[in-house]
Amino acid sequence: MLQRIQSIYLFLVFVFAILFVMLPLAHFPAEAPDIPFRLSKYNVFFDALGIVSIRWLALLLLGLFALAVLLTVYTSFQYKNRLLQIRLGKYNMLVHAALILVAFFLTDNLRNQVHDAGFSYGSGVFFPVISLIFILLANRAIKKDEELVRSADRIR
Repeated sequence: MLQRIQSIYLFLVFVFAILFVMLPLAHFPAEAPDIPFRLSKYNVFFDALGIVSIRWLALLLLGLFALAVLLTVYTSFQYKNRLLQIRLGKYNMLVHAALILVAFFLTDNLRNQVHDAGFSYGSGVFFPVISLIFILLANRAIKKDEELVRSADRIR
């Protein structure tokens, strides 16, 4: 399973998903010298700023993250059914695109509510984009394997 390149790509998607949660999505140098906004600690951040109106966006982001991780792990273990792997990869790309949109919308919404001029995106926001590229590479490798198996079946 791990000797296939698409399994390595999917493992990298999983690693980048974990980094997405661990690294800050944005930096707000408001009252404190620097308040990093992390997905894993969003409750502390919202309690500190008193923002309640966008809590559902953070929960949506957390749900999309969980769905993306589950799809990635499930896809990597479906190596015997390549057509299902390709379909799950397409769904995972859709989930990652939604994850990117919600992450940028959430951080921009936070920036507008805080009115902070020192706002900057953190490194965590860009990991879903990198994961999307690796999912695309994994799907291409899976399609190549499927074409190789079909061509071998035609020869027999």
